[in-house]
Order: sequence, then structure tokens, then C-alpha cells
Amino acid sequence: MDYAPSAPALAAETHAFQILLEDGATASIRVYGKGPRIICSHGNGLAIDAFQSFWRLFTDDYQTVVFDFRHHGRSSPYRQPIPHVWPQLVRDYEAIMRGITRELGAAPSLGAFHSMSALTTLLHAAEYETPWIGIVGFEPPATPPARYPEFQSFRTENDRLAGRAARRRTTFPNVQELFESYRRSSAFAGVDDAGLQALAASTLRWNDDRQLYELACAREFEASIFTMQDLPGAWERMCSVRLPVQLVAGEPKTRTSPFVDMERAFARDGGFAFTTVPDASHFMQMEKPAECAAIVRAFHAGLT
Repeated sequence: MDYAPSAPALAAETHAFQILLEDGATASIRVYGKGPRIICSHGNGLAIDAFQSFWRLFTDDYQTVVFDFRHHGRSSPYRQPIPHVWPQLVRDYEAIMRGITRELGAAPSLGAFHSMSALTTLLHAAEYETPWIGIVGFEPPATPPARYPEFQSFRTENDRLAGRAARRRTTFPNVQELFESYRRSSAFAGVDDAGLQALAASTLRWNDDRQLYELACAREFEASIFTMQDLPGAWERMCSVRLPVQLVAGEPKTRTSPFVDMERAFARDGGFAFTTVPDASHFMQMEKPAECAAIVRAFHAGLT
């Protein structure tokens, strides 16, 4: 196999396990370090190992639990369409939380989640008991109510992302080709080569039968998540969550982002804290991992 130059090696996992989901799919969980528990996951079409420059900053003094959602990263591959994908992701999340407790024991936990996983965390918290002492959400894609001025720009952006995902190239002869593609993409212009290497390696899986690499997250599954269906009343339900929540938006220097105004409105309606990371995009945890980790640590310090 041919790999892109390696990202810095991670320390050995202290524990790794798979959680069986209701339809036979699995979610991959890894644990690093000791200390108070922090749980992290990724955005749509990505993988938690793509964010290692961020979450590895916690492994020296936290029990850092990281996981891939179904059909992403190291979790089981996509097999068939899911009729109601967002309700399924929330049920999966409940199975994952129960599985973590079963394997590691119950513990008050801090959450630090990107995009899709941040939204799923808040949807889950509105419906289930949780382990959270607080949640940091890096741009959860919460659809504003249709009457809000932020609604149309947000829907337009998600429609654009769904269309782009549906057209993604699906196979690669080696990881290097995807790495070079990410290097050319303006979306990842703020991510250094080590981060792009981690991104490319973690978002592909090797197919022994076909002797090539495939997207770890099938493009049709990624696109179905971006359509944001089956979420009526989600904004209001999430705004009823009575937990400490810190929302974080990237604030690009050279262009506007539909997320900044949306996250500000979400924070206002939910009574959540809100901050931005200057000169950063939706992928701020890859671009500015130390700054993002400092936001999480400061938030945690304010809870104790």
C-alpha cells in the first residue's frame, strides 16, 4: 500500500472497542490517557483521527475518549440507505454513550464535538439522560427556524454541500492522491500538511477485493446527512437543553461564513455561551488546534 507522509504518531491506545448498533453496524471507540473524561467526535464525511492535532492535546491529563460515527473512519462501512438518517444517528449516539459507560464505567464527562457530532450531541441531550458536565460544540449545523434571516443562507450552504458530497470521487489508488486533492482545495487552505495527511489517511479505507482505497464514508451517506431531513422542531428542542454549552464558530478573514450568524442566533435562543476563532473556518480544530483546545480548557475550568 502507498500512504501519504504520516502525521505524527499517536501514543498507544489504553483501550479500544467496537459498539454494536441496532442494525448490526458498529462504532469504533478509542481511549487515551488518564484523568477527567473528555469525549470527542467528528463532522460529516470525516473521521475522528482527522482531528488528532486537536484532541491529542488532552491526552496527557484527561481520559480522552474518541469515536467514529457509523460508516465513518474506523467504524463499519456503509451497506444500504437509511430512511431517516438523523433519528438513526441520535439512537446510535445513545448506544455509544451506553457502550462507553459499560466499558469504562460511569463518569462525569466533558464533550468537545465538531459539526455533525456537536449537533447529534445536542439533539441527544434534549431527549436522553447524559453524562455531561458541559458541551463544547464547534459549529453544530442547527437549521434555524424558517422565519429567521439566517435560514436561507444556511439552507443554501447545506444544499451546496449535499450536492458536492454526492459528486465526490469514491476510489483512489493510494492515500497520496487524496492528500494532494485536499492540498489543492480552498476549503482546507488553513490546514497544514500534517493535518491534511491525517485527514486523507483517516477518511479512506482499503478494499482488499478491489485492491484500492474507498471513501470510508460513502458519498451517498454523507449527502443524506447534509440534507438535514427529519429534524422538525430541532432548534427549539436543543434550545431547551439545560446544560452548560459553549458554541464556537470559525471567523474567516477573507470571506463570510453562514455559520457565524447562525451560531450567534442559536446561542442567543438557547442561552448558550458563544465565541469565535479568528482567521479560521469550519475546520478550525484542524487549523488552530491549540486555540480550540484552550477554549475547551477554559470552559472546563469555568465549570469547576
